[in-house]
Amino acid sequence: MKKSSVMVVLGFALALTACQGGGKAPESGASQANEAAKEDLAAQGGEAKGEEAKGEETGDDGAKAAASGETVTLKLSNNQPDGNCTTVAVEWFADQVRERTDGRVNIEVYNNGTLGDAISCLEQAQFGGMDIVKADLSTMTNFVDDYNALMMPYIYKDTEHFWKVHGGDVGMGILRGDKMKEKKLYGLTYYDGGTRCFYNTKKEIHSPEDMKGMLVRVQESELMMSMVERLGGQSVATAYSEVYSALQTGVVDAAENSIVNYLDQSHFEVAPYFVEDHHTRSADILVMGEKSREKLNEEDLKIIDETALESWEYQKELWAEAEEESKKKLLENPVTITELTPEELELFQEACKPIWYEYEGGAYKDLIDQIVAAGE
Repeated sequence: MKKSSVMVVLGFALALTACQGGGKAPESGASQANEAAKEDLAAQGGEAKGEEAKGEETGDDGAKAAASGETVTLKLSNNQPDGNCTTVAVEWFADQVRERTDGRVNIEVYNNGTLGDAISCLEQAQFGGMDIVKADLSTMTNFVDDYNALMMPYIYKDTEHFWKVHGGDVGMGILRGDKMKEKKLYGLTYYDGGTRCFYNTKKEIHSPEDMKGMLVRVQESELMMSMVERLGGQSVATAYSEVYSALQTGVVDAAENSIVNYLDQSHFEVAPYFVEDHHTRSADILVMGEKSREKLNEEDLKIIDETALESWEYQKELWAEAEEESKKKLLENPVTITELTPEELELFQEACKPIWYEYEGGAYKDLIDQIVAAGE
């Protein structure tokens, strides 16, 4: 379904009904990330001017249209459903850009993956066939492998550490760095994709020993499969749509996902033991094609960049509220939610720590060191 620049009031209504909370839209930029982005923009001032001059020399029609006040329409592909917390934030972003540019930039949001899967949309964005794409870090590793460093299991101490990394030099350096530019892509912002936790059909989990021999469904990722093996389990490749029946019939003993999806997909009905181990903290990402950015003048690009970071703050609030509400609803059912002690959690971390430096021959050692240091 096509969603064209919805009004802010709709964003609030959706947030209240679909995300179980009325998270306030941010009044200012996304603090740390916004400041990092501004410093980067200032440091590249000469380059920005050079690109602007280049646009004038080549007579780019899109740039001329934006400069003259004509409307430039951009398509945004969002693979999340209507009413999802990230969808609410994306629609808020689109509406605010239209308002702040006085109608010069109109972003049409297409939800439910109607424009195609994230990889194909990103490939189109590289050549101007798509303008903006909501993807996830796992998908982005197909374009820039450094995103793998942000996904290492148990590498973050807590949510504060996670956002400090993504909003700081490491996260923003990858998001808007040279490797992205080489792929003709530009990272606008991160979004909260939640923390992934294990759940199973058999018993409470307090240590890796409790997972020994369990058949665990994970994403088809070498990184995730390595994690399960380190914890003593056996990874099983099963389509996401088949996880419920696989748990129900014993094809797998366990699976992993965010607490929000654990509730939404009704997996709690067949796997009532949920452990809050937070093995991976996942970020979604909003990406714009460099080709599409050539259509716009510097003023409107700055508005898009800053508004995207503000939508990040808004989405984080909505997601936190959704997680809290999901946990409350789950506890109304015969579900056991296990909170690990610091000592128990350390057992999981120590089991998986070697992956950080061994994965792909230690290709991400420098980034890993920076991530770890940010939590000290």
